[in-house]
Amino acid sequence: MIDLHCHILPGVDDGADCLATSLNMARMAWAQGTDLIVATPHCCRPDQSQRLSPAALADRLEALNRALRDDGSRLKVLPGMEVFATPELPTLLDRGELASLAGSRYLLVEFFFPEAVDFMEFTFSTVVEHGLVPVVAHPERYAAVQANPELAADWFRRGVIVQLNKGSVLGQLGSGAKKTAWWLLRHGFAHVIASDAHTAFFRNSGLAHVRETVSNELSWRYAQILLEENPRCIVQDLQVIPVEEG
Repeated sequence: MIDLHCHILPGVDDGADCLATSLNMARMAWAQGTDLIVATPHCCRPDQSQRLSPAALADRLEALNRALRDDGSRLKVLPGMEVFATPELPTLLDRGELASLAGSRYLLVEFFFPEAVDFMEFTFSTVVEHGLVPVVAHPERYAAVQANPELAADWFRRGVIVQLNKGSVLGQLGSGAKKTAWWLLRHGFAHVIASDAHTAFFRNSGLAHVRETVSNELSWRYAQILLEENPRCIVQDLQVIPVEEG
C-alpha cells in the first residue's frame, strides 16, 4: 500500500515529535503492508510556530530516509505537504513555495472544519489555475460536507481528488465523519484512503484494518484502488482510476 497523507517527518508540526517516533511509525506501516509514504507536514496553518521551505523540508526528509536505511527498513518516504488553504495561497503558488505530492501535479489541501463552501471553491479554482490538481484532505470532516455529502460528490465529478482518513472510516474521528465517509464510499465518491497519521499510537500509520474493513463491507477491488492503485497513480503523476457510483 501507499500512504499519501502522513505526518511522519520529525519535529516539523504536530505529527512525529522526534526521529524515534518517525521510525516507530515506519515500522508499523511496513508491518501492515505499506511500502511507500508521502510525508505531508502542515504548511500555512495559523497555529504553526514555524514554516519551513520545501528545500528545508527536503533536507529533513533526506535525513529521515537515511535513518530508515540505517534502521534496516525498506520503506521509502517521498516529499509533500498538507497545505492549509488561506487567502495567501495564490501568492505561495506563484512563488513556488509549496510542495505537491511526490513532485506530481497533485496538491494536498485542507480547510478549517467550518470553512465556507465559497472559499473551498475559490481554493480549488486557484489550484487548477496554477496547473495543479487539488486533493482535498479528509472532506468528510468538514461541516459543510457532513451537512451535504453531495458537495464532495460534486467535487469528485469535477476532478478534485477525494482523500478520506482511515480514522474517519473506522469511526475514530466522530460519528459525523464516519457517516459521511461511508456515504462517499458506498456511492463511489472517494479516490484515496490515507492514514493522516500523527503518532505511533492513536491516529497511527497502520492501514491493514481499514483495508480489511473496506474489503469486507464493499469489495476487495475497491480497497485495492483506494489504498494501492490510485495512490500509486498520484505519486507517478498519472490519471487516477475513476470509480462509478454504486
